[in-house]
Amino acid sequence: MKIAVVGAGIAGIATAFELMEAGNEVCIYEQHRTAGEEASFAPSGLMWPCVINPWGATAFQHVLRLGLHRPVFAELDVHGNLLSASRRWARKYQSIAKKHIDIESIDALQALELLSMQRLQHAQELFDIEAQFNAGLLLPLRKEPNAAALYELTRRLSAAHVDYKQCTEAEARALEPGLATEIRMTGALHLPQAWAGNGRLFSQGLLQALQGHGLQLLTQHAITRIQPQNQGVRLITSAGEHDHDAVVLCTGEHTTQLLQAVGIRLPAAPIHGYSASIQIAEQSLAPRGSIIDLENSMVLTRQGTRLRISGGAELGWQGSPERTEEARHQLISVLLEWFPGSIQRSQSVLQIWRGARMTVPDGLPVMGAAGAPGVWINAAHGGYGWGLSMGCAHHVRQLVMGQATSVDAATFALGRFD
Repeated sequence: MKIAVVGAGIAGIATAFELMEAGNEVCIYEQHRTAGEEASFAPSGLMWPCVINPWGATAFQHVLRLGLHRPVFAELDVHGNLLSASRRWARKYQSIAKKHIDIESIDALQALELLSMQRLQHAQELFDIEAQFNAGLLLPLRKEPNAAALYELTRRLSAAHVDYKQCTEAEARALEPGLATEIRMTGALHLPQAWAGNGRLFSQGLLQALQGHGLQLLTQHAITRIQPQNQGVRLITSAGEHDHDAVVLCTGEHTTQLLQAVGIRLPAAPIHGYSASIQIAEQSLAPRGSIIDLENSMVLTRQGTRLRISGGAELGWQGSPERTEEARHQLISVLLEWFPGSIQRSQSVLQIWRGARMTVPDGLPVMGAAGAPGVWINAAHGGYGWGLSMGCAHHVRQLVMGQATSVDAATFALGRFD
């Protein structure tokens, strides 16, 4: 089949890889000059496990609070009046979070992340892509968590077959010698098999490899409309019309607009977060693995010779220099609090980034048939974009090719919102 993929972020490139491996002719349409310019540009880098992601599935959020009081920057910051779209979406999100029910999705999510790691390994075996992978994750606890909440978190880690160890402060400092001596900890959780990496670097390497095998990439080709035909789908761009047998929408924020034009509603909202990437000044004082600060809902990962700290969740707010500067201050302050010797205090941030995580109220990806002939969705990955990208792409490949799926299709289908 001749298949179009709309969007050249990590989701779109991974989808192109899977569809090409299945024997299809694939063309990616990207509205920007280069690939990975939106949500894939500078996310946290956290890949696995999903159950510990601070901005992952909505049903996990109450567990990750650990009964602790959290600052404003660690919470979803919603702007708009009572009847605004952002407030309505937030109410649905909060309703799901309060139900504390995830038994229906946790098995499917676990299967999807296992599939993602397997497909990532497969791609690595084929192309040997450098993506600054890093193993090990520490969750240091500055305050004594609620005992019931900590038990529930460890129970979920065990249920997801995630290897972890509860550490004393001394053991945590042995794992991460660069931790600030001034910080007192009640303990920590250590996940030795957790993974992080540079998603944009990986996607660029995969894209380059695929172009060497016949992938066509059309940049500065914004899709203005999709038109399902009797046989296939027509894409309308400013440069003309393009006919394909099928199209997979991996366009993040633009997906909802394209679907609305053909009468399909995707209940997704752009949750904007921030990241700051800065050069490591002293390797011995920098974190060896990834760090999650659950109190601040921030993730700290190593990206080669740089550190990246990410956090924040805004809904309905317009980006502004003032809000970006406030986010930069929050991120760098927490980084210096944990690892004060890792960067130079006077050093300017190499990169401050604000990007949108398209998220549906339950926080899970949306994959499968869109409801219009020949139109498929691989979108709304929320906080899981990089970590689940390869598994989501393989799942969509199986659906498009009419094969049995490796994960439960109904859990991630658009129809779950009917």
